[in-house]
Amino acid sequence: MPEMTRTPIVSVVIPAYRRRDLLRKTLLSLFQQDLDSQQFEVLVVDSSPDQENMALVSELASQAPYSLRCLRKKPEGPGPSRNLGFQNARGGIIAFLDSDCEASPAWLRNGLAAFQDGVGIVQGRTQPDPSARRGVFSHYVSIEQESYFYETANIFYRREALEQSGGFPPDLTPRAEMPLGGEDTELAWKVIRLGWKTRFCPHALVYHAVFQASPWKWLFIKNLFCIPRLTRLFPELRRFMVCAYFFDRGHALLTLSFAGIILAFVQHWALLLCLPYAAYRASEPTRSLGGVLRLVRIGFYFIRDTVSFMILLAGSVRYRSLLL
Repeated sequence: MPEMTRTPIVSVVIPAYRRRDLLRKTLLSLFQQDLDSQQFEVLVVDSSPDQENMALVSELASQAPYSLRCLRKKPEGPGPSRNLGFQNARGGIIAFLDSDCEASPAWLRNGLAAFQDGVGIVQGRTQPDPSARRGVFSHYVSIEQESYFYETANIFYRREALEQSGGFPPDLTPRAEMPLGGEDTELAWKVIRLGWKTRFCPHALVYHAVFQASPWKWLFIKNLFCIPRLTRLFPELRRFMVCAYFFDRGHALLTLSFAGIILAFVQHWALLLCLPYAAYRASEPTRSLGGVLRLVRIGFYFIRDTVSFMILLAGSVRYRSLLL
C-alpha cells in the first residue's frame, strides 16, 4: 500500500455485497484517475457473507497507486455501509461510488472542481456501460441531469453536510441483492433542508454495469414501494411529480385509461381516453420492438405500468401518502 504523506482531499467510499468481479472493475477504474494519487483514498465497506471481497481488496492494495482499505460489517443495506465508510474516511469530500460502476479517468478531478462555497452535494453523470449489450430486459442506471432522487451510484458530499444530516438510514431489506432503496434520496433532502446547495457535474462521469434482468424483475419494480414514503417525509418532492400525485407522465395517462375503461360500461366513447396512453408508449424512443411491433410494446408496458401502479398504491396505503 502506498504511504500517504498528506491528508487526502477526497475519500471514495464503495459499499460492497458479493459481486467480486464487478468490484474488481470498480477498483481498477480508480487506478486510472488523473488526480494525484496522494489526494484521494478508497474505502471498501463489505458486508458479504464470505471473505472474497476482502481478499480482493488485500490483493489489489499492494498494487494500487492510492491508499486502499477494506472495512467489514454485518449486512444492513448500502446506507449503513456508506456511513461506516465516511466515518473512517480522512477526506473533507466523500465520493460515493457503487460496486457495479466504473469511474472515468477525470471523475474525481471534475467532481472536486464543482464544489464552491455553500455546495454540499455534487451529483455526477452516470451512463450505461458502452461496451455492454442492451435489450428489453436490461437494467442499469442512467443520469444525464440533476436527479431529485440523488442516487449514490455517483455522488459527492461535503463531510460537514453528511455529519450534520446524521448519515444514511438502514435499508428495509438489508440482505437483498437489490435493496429496496430510498436511503440516498432521504439523506440528500435532509442535507438540502439544512441549507446546502447542490450542483450537477456532467464531466464527473461513471459507467454503470448493464444487467440482464429476468422478465419478473422487469415487471415488478419493488423500489417504487418506498417512494410514497419519501413524498410523505419530503412533500417538496411532489413538485417533480406529474400533477403532484403521479410518479410520471406514463402513470398519469394510465390512470386516465383506467377511468376510460370503467366509464365505457356506461358510455362506449370513453374508451377513447385510452388513446393518450397508447400514443405515449408507442412514441417513446426504443432500441427494440420498432415499426408495427410498437403495438406489441404498448401491451407489454400496459401490464408493467399496471403492476407499478399497484406497487405505488400499496406504498401509498402503507405510508398514508398518495402517489400513483
